[in-house]
Amino acid sequence: VVNGVSFRIHAGEILGIAGVEGNGQNEIALSVTGMHPCERGTIKLYGTELKGKSVHEIRALGVAHISEDRMMHGCAGAMSIKENIVGDRIFSREFRRGPFLDQKKINEFADQCIREYEIACDHRDEPIRMLSGGNIQKVIVAREFTSGAKLIVANQPTRGVDVGTSDMIRRKLIEKTRKDGIASLLISADLNEVLEVSDRLLVMYKGKIAAFFHDVKKVTEEELGEYMLGLKTMSPEEIKGAAL
Repeated sequence: VVNGVSFRIHAGEILGIAGVEGNGQNEIALSVTGMHPCERGTIKLYGTELKGKSVHEIRALGVAHISEDRMMHGCAGAMSIKENIVGDRIFSREFRRGPFLDQKKINEFADQCIREYEIACDHRDEPIRMLSGGNIQKVIVAREFTSGAKLIVANQPTRGVDVGTSDMIRRKLIEKTRKDGIASLLISADLNEVLEVSDRLLVMYKGKIAAFFHDVKKVTEEELGEYMLGLKTMSPEEIKGAAL
Protein backbone atom coordinates (compact mmCIF):
# COMPACT_ATOMS: atom_id res chain seq x y z
CA VAL A 1 0.00 0.00 0.00
CA VAL A 2 2.92 2.32 0.80
CA ASN A 3 5.88 1.82 -1.51
CA GLY A 4 9.29 3.42 -1.05
CA VAL A 5 8.03 6.50 0.80
CA SER A 6 10.74 8.46 2.61
CA PHE A 7 10.43 11.89 4.18
CA ARG A 8 11.56 13.98 7.13
CA ILE A 9 9.58 16.44 9.25
CA HIS A 10 11.44 19.22 11.03
CA ALA A 11 10.55 20.77 14.38
CA GLY A 12 8.48 23.90 13.91
CA GLU A 13 7.11 22.96 10.48
CA ILE A 14 3.97 21.47 9.01
CA LEU A 15 4.50 18.85 6.33
CA GLY A 16 1.35 18.31 4.30
CA ILE A 17 0.38 15.15 2.45
CA ALA A 18 -2.19 15.57 -0.32
CA GLY A 19 -3.78 12.97 -2.54
CA VAL A 20 -6.99 11.28 -3.55
CA GLU A 21 -8.05 9.08 -0.64
CA GLY A 22 -6.87 5.49 -0.81
CA ASN A 23 -3.36 6.21 -2.08
CA GLY A 24 -1.51 5.31 1.12
CA GLN A 25 -1.88 8.48 3.18
CA ASN A 26 -3.98 6.85 5.90
CA GLU A 27 -1.57 3.90 6.14
CA ILE A 28 1.30 6.31 6.76
CA ALA A 29 -0.61 7.91 9.64
CA LEU A 30 -1.51 4.52 11.13
CA SER A 31 2.07 3.25 10.84
CA VAL A 32 3.63 6.34 12.45
CA THR A 33 1.18 6.21 15.37
CA GLY A 34 1.55 2.45 15.92
CA MET A 35 -2.00 1.52 14.91
CA HIS A 36 -0.86 -0.46 11.89
CA PRO A 37 2.24 -2.70 11.76
CA CYS A 38 5.08 -1.49 9.56
CA GLU A 39 6.68 -4.44 7.76
CA ARG A 40 9.82 -2.74 6.46
CA GLY A 41 11.71 0.48 6.86
CA THR A 42 12.22 2.75 9.85
CA ILE A 43 10.13 5.36 11.66
CA LYS A 44 12.18 7.52 14.00
CA LEU A 45 11.31 10.35 16.36
CA TYR A 46 14.43 12.29 17.37
CA GLY A 47 16.49 9.16 16.71
CA THR A 48 14.24 6.74 18.62
CA GLU A 49 12.79 3.92 16.54
CA LEU A 50 8.97 3.76 16.77
CA LYS A 51 8.45 0.64 14.67
CA GLY A 52 7.45 -2.32 16.83
CA LYS A 53 6.35 -0.21 19.79
CA SER A 54 2.81 -0.16 21.16
CA VAL A 55 0.47 2.80 20.77
CA HIS A 56 0.94 3.58 24.48
CA GLU A 57 4.73 3.57 24.12
CA ILE A 58 4.61 5.75 21.02
CA ARG A 59 2.34 8.28 22.72
CA ALA A 60 4.65 8.32 25.74
CA LEU A 61 7.54 9.21 23.42
CA GLY A 62 5.63 12.26 22.23
CA VAL A 63 3.36 11.41 19.30
CA ALA A 64 -0.17 12.86 19.18
CA HIS A 65 -2.79 11.57 16.75
CA ILE A 66 -5.98 13.05 15.35
CA SER A 67 -7.57 10.08 13.61
CA GLU A 68 -9.59 10.40 10.40
CA ASP A 69 -12.43 8.48 12.12
CA ARG A 70 -13.19 10.37 15.31
CA MET A 71 -15.85 7.95 16.60
CA MET A 72 -13.94 4.74 15.89
CA HIS A 73 -10.44 5.75 16.99
CA GLY A 74 -10.62 9.32 18.31
CA CYS A 75 -12.88 9.08 21.34
CA ALA A 76 -14.75 6.81 23.74
CA GLY A 77 -18.39 7.64 23.01
CA ALA A 78 -19.83 6.36 26.29
CA MET A 79 -17.39 8.38 28.41
CA SER A 80 -17.62 12.02 29.42
CA ILE A 81 -15.96 15.04 27.84
CA LYS A 82 -13.64 15.25 30.84
CA GLU A 83 -12.69 11.57 30.65
CA ASN A 84 -11.94 11.84 26.94
CA ILE A 85 -9.71 14.88 27.49
CA VAL A 86 -7.56 13.26 30.19
CA GLY A 87 -7.97 9.61 29.20
CA ASP A 88 -4.43 9.34 27.85
CA ARG A 89 -2.74 10.79 30.94
CA ILE A 90 -4.35 9.19 33.98
CA PHE A 91 -0.93 7.81 34.93
CA SER A 92 0.66 11.26 34.74
CA ARG A 93 1.89 12.69 38.02
CA GLU A 94 0.26 15.97 37.02
CA PHE A 95 -3.21 14.51 37.61
CA ARG A 96 -2.49 12.20 40.54
CA ARG A 97 -2.36 12.63 44.28
CA GLY A 98 -0.42 9.65 45.52
CA PRO A 99 -2.16 6.51 44.19
CA PHE A 100 -5.38 8.41 43.45
CA LEU A 101 -6.54 10.69 40.67
CA ASP A 102 -6.64 14.38 41.56
CA GLN A 103 -10.23 15.09 40.55
CA LYS A 104 -10.00 18.80 41.36
CA LYS A 105 -7.04 19.28 39.02
CA ILE A 106 -8.69 17.12 36.34
CA ASN A 107 -11.90 19.18 36.54
CA GLU A 108 -9.99 22.45 36.32
CA PHE A 109 -8.00 21.24 33.33
CA ALA A 110 -11.13 19.96 31.54
CA ASP A 111 -12.89 23.29 32.09
CA GLN A 112 -9.84 25.14 30.78
CA CYS A 113 -9.85 23.03 27.58
CA ILE A 114 -13.58 23.58 27.13
CA ARG A 115 -13.04 27.34 27.26
CA GLU A 116 -9.86 27.46 25.19
CA TYR A 117 -11.12 25.16 22.44
CA GLU A 118 -14.64 26.62 22.41
CA ILE A 119 -16.39 23.30 23.12
CA ALA A 120 -20.16 23.86 23.22
CA CYS A 121 -21.52 21.64 26.00
CA ASP A 122 -23.62 21.75 29.18
CA HIS A 123 -21.00 20.31 31.52
CA ARG A 124 -17.63 18.57 31.56
CA ASP A 125 -19.36 15.35 32.71
CA GLU A 126 -21.69 15.25 29.69
CA PRO A 127 -21.19 12.09 27.56
CA ILE A 128 -19.17 13.04 24.50
CA ARG A 129 -21.62 11.18 22.22
CA MET A 130 -24.22 13.87 23.01
CA LEU A 131 -22.15 16.56 21.28
CA SER A 132 -22.22 17.55 17.63
CA GLY A 133 -19.51 16.16 15.33
CA GLY A 134 -17.64 19.46 15.38
CA ASN A 135 -17.59 19.64 19.16
CA ILE A 136 -16.48 16.02 19.45
CA GLN A 137 -13.58 16.94 17.15
CA LYS A 138 -12.76 19.92 19.39
CA VAL A 139 -12.50 17.58 22.40
CA ILE A 140 -10.11 15.30 20.48
CA VAL A 141 -8.04 18.25 19.27
CA ALA A 142 -7.89 19.66 22.82
CA ARG A 143 -6.59 16.35 24.17
CA GLU A 144 -3.98 15.89 21.46
CA PHE A 145 -2.76 19.51 21.38
CA THR A 146 -2.30 19.60 25.18
CA SER A 147 -0.50 16.26 25.40
CA GLY A 148 3.00 17.74 25.29
CA ALA A 149 3.66 16.05 21.95
CA LYS A 150 6.80 16.44 19.85
CA LEU A 151 4.99 15.24 16.72
CA ILE A 152 1.33 15.78 15.81
CA VAL A 153 -0.17 13.48 13.18
CA ALA A 154 -3.35 15.24 12.02
CA ASN A 155 -5.29 12.97 9.66
CA GLN A 156 -8.25 14.78 8.06
CA PRO A 157 -8.58 17.02 11.16
CA THR A 158 -11.37 19.21 9.73
CA ARG A 159 -13.44 16.58 7.94
CA GLY A 160 -17.18 16.99 8.49
CA VAL A 161 -17.01 20.07 10.70
CA ASP A 162 -18.32 23.60 10.17
CA VAL A 163 -16.25 26.48 8.82
CA GLY A 164 -15.71 28.09 12.23
CA THR A 165 -14.42 24.86 13.77
CA SER A 166 -12.19 24.22 10.75
CA ASP A 167 -10.62 27.66 11.08
CA MET A 168 -10.05 27.16 14.81
CA ILE A 169 -8.37 23.76 14.32
CA ARG A 170 -6.11 25.09 11.57
CA ARG A 171 -5.20 28.13 13.66
CA LYS A 172 -4.39 25.98 16.69
CA LEU A 173 -2.29 23.58 14.59
CA ILE A 174 -0.20 26.43 13.21
CA GLU A 175 0.11 28.00 16.66
CA LYS A 176 1.24 24.78 18.35
CA THR A 177 3.72 24.04 15.57
CA ARG A 178 5.30 27.49 15.52
CA LYS A 179 5.26 28.47 19.21
CA ASP A 180 6.07 25.08 20.72
CA GLY A 181 8.46 23.90 18.00
CA ILE A 182 6.39 20.81 17.25
CA ALA A 183 6.72 18.78 14.05
CA SER A 184 3.31 18.34 12.42
CA LEU A 185 2.18 15.93 9.73
CA LEU A 186 -1.04 17.11 8.08
CA ILE A 187 -2.94 14.63 5.91
CA SER A 188 -5.92 16.15 4.15
CA ALA A 189 -8.08 15.69 1.08
CA ASP A 190 -8.94 19.40 1.27
CA LEU A 191 -6.65 21.12 -1.23
CA ASN A 192 -7.29 24.56 0.23
CA GLU A 193 -6.30 23.26 3.66
CA VAL A 194 -2.99 21.68 2.66
CA LEU A 195 -2.05 24.69 0.53
CA GLU A 196 -2.99 27.17 3.25
CA VAL A 197 -1.45 25.42 6.26
CA SER A 198 1.56 23.40 4.98
CA ASP A 199 5.15 24.61 4.86
CA ARG A 200 6.27 21.74 2.61
CA LEU A 201 4.04 19.37 0.69
CA LEU A 202 4.04 15.77 -0.55
CA VAL A 203 1.57 14.37 -3.07
CA MET A 204 0.73 10.66 -2.90
CA TYR A 205 -0.35 8.50 -5.84
CA LYS A 206 -0.68 4.70 -5.74
CA GLY A 207 1.33 4.43 -2.53
CA LYS A 208 4.27 6.48 -3.80
CA ILE A 209 5.35 10.08 -3.58
CA ALA A 210 4.37 11.62 -6.92
CA ALA A 211 5.57 15.12 -6.10
CA PHE A 212 7.37 17.16 -3.44
CA PHE A 213 7.08 20.92 -3.07
CA HIS A 214 9.54 22.76 -0.87
CA ASP A 215 7.69 26.06 -1.22
CA VAL A 216 3.92 25.56 -1.05
CA LYS A 217 3.20 29.19 -1.91
CA LYS A 218 4.27 28.53 -5.49
CA VAL A 219 1.87 25.60 -5.99
CA THR A 220 -1.52 26.00 -7.68
CA GLU A 221 -4.56 23.78 -7.19
CA GLU A 222 -4.46 22.84 -10.88
CA GLU A 223 -0.85 21.69 -10.66
CA LEU A 224 -1.55 19.78 -7.47
CA GLY A 225 -4.52 18.06 -9.07
CA GLU A 226 -2.41 16.79 -11.97
CA TYR A 227 -0.01 15.03 -9.60
CA MET A 228 -2.87 13.68 -7.46
CA LEU A 229 -4.46 12.08 -10.53
CA GLY A 230 -1.17 10.63 -11.77
CA LEU A 231 -1.11 12.82 -14.87
CA LYS A 232 2.31 14.13 -13.85
CA THR A 233 5.13 12.70 -11.71
CA MET A 234 8.32 14.35 -10.52
CA SER A 235 11.73 12.77 -11.02
CA PRO A 236 13.31 10.74 -8.20
CA GLU A 237 15.91 13.49 -7.78
CA GLU A 238 13.20 16.11 -7.13
CA ILE A 239 11.33 13.82 -4.72
CA LYS A 240 14.52 13.10 -2.72
CA GLY A 241 14.25 16.61 -1.31
CA ALA A 242 11.46 15.39 1.00
CA ALA A 243 13.95 13.32 2.98
CA LEU A 244 16.32 16.25 3.66
